[in-house]
Amino acid sequence: MKTKILIAILTVGIFSISTINAQEKAAMKMDHSKMKKDTAKMEIKAMYSCPMKCEGDKKYEKPGNCPKCKMDLKKTEMKPVYTCSMHPEVSSDKQGECSKCGMKLIEKKMEMKKEKEDSHKGHNH
Repeated sequence: MKTKILIAILTVGIFSISTINAQEKAAMKMDHSKMKKDTAKMEIKAMYSCPMKCEGDKKYEKPGNCPKCKMDLKKTEMKPVYTCSMHPEVSSDKQGECSKCGMKLIEKKMEMKKEKEDSHKGHNH
């Protein structure tokens, strides 16, 4: 009876280990070269922001006055930021490798969100 229990436990153990190893190997075979990449890059010469930070880190494309405090917007330096394509939370101000997976960091592209024309509908200004 003890040998039957021992054989059953060993069979279940070997099956479990082989299943776990098969899952790990399948996850390691991901081919990153076939992933779709967006190669469009925006050219932005300068960005402007309020020196009082009354709107947080909001930035504008054109110089002018802050809509809240009416101060002149200051030109901000646009430094490149590098990030991992698989781990967007990993970022650096220099090129290098991802600390999580070792992939090469790529330059993060600036995404500009355009507001719709009717975005001020219902406002009093």
